[in-house]
Amino acid sequence: MEIVPKNINVRQMVATDIPGAMQLVLAENWNQTQVDWQMFLELNSNLCLVATYKTAIIGTVTAINYKNDVAWIGMMLVSKAFRGLGVSKSLLNTIIEKLEGCKSIKLDATAAGIPVYKKLGFQEELEIDRMETTPFNSIINNRSRDIVRVISENDLVELSKLDSKFFGANRIDLINFLKKKNKAWCLIRNDCIVGYVFVRPGRNYFQLGPLMAETVDDALNLIEIILENNIGQSIVIDVLHDQFKFKKRLASLGFSFQRSFVRMYLKNNSFAGLVNKQFLIAGPELG
Repeated sequence: MEIVPKNINVRQMVATDIPGAMQLVLAENWNQTQVDWQMFLELNSNLCLVATYKTAIIGTVTAINYKNDVAWIGMMLVSKAFRGLGVSKSLLNTIIEKLEGCKSIKLDATAAGIPVYKKLGFQEELEIDRMETTPFNSIINNRSRDIVRVISENDLVELSKLDSKFFGANRIDLINFLKKKNKAWCLIRNDCIVGYVFVRPGRNYFQLGPLMAETVDDALNLIEIILENNIGQSIVIDVLHDQFKFKKRLASLGFSFQRSFVRMYLKNNSFAGLVNKQFLIAGPELG
């Protein structure tokens, strides 16, 4: 049984902890930025935790609570020098306790994390493939498209309702934050939004997602237009494993497989949404 040493403490994260948290991100070469940490604090500051040794940040975990239906755990990081001491288990147990009132708890696990999460009772739901291109420089010839335009403030209510239907839970606060800080586009057909995608800059790549759409062709129309506007950029996406037609087109445009995640859930999976409408997730830390 792992016992956390007495001089290692778990507490709520504050803004002045961000530089220390970024050092853990840098050590693992993850893609998140300081803006991402600010987002976690703005959305659910009480669900952002750090583990400290003396004054140093040695571990982190975050969660975003989507209206007590689904909560998403992410940013599970522990300094290599402090692994094997029960720090990650302490962080996870603390965050799960804080989410006691939430109906379902989810996360997207790396291969190394799956056994840890299974011991805590998490069950596997589906697989996600990370694909990348560095940089994107393909030529796209598809011109059979509906109207794609930048998302406006007036679109947010309609977009949020569609996202709740596709994703399975109301995450309007996340959508508002992503819209405020990043670029976003929607696809319009018959005066209705039938698809949308967000783009945000990271340390190493531009991350595309979430991307939700009524059909595979809608998703391809969206992403191809976005890619045309990001020639020369290094891009990363997290695509649902079973979206084979979508992935085949991406491979033809120069995207290659990097690694996989496994989506896992605790308690129940009543808020899975419409998986066939989900193409790109927002990121393993957001769902």
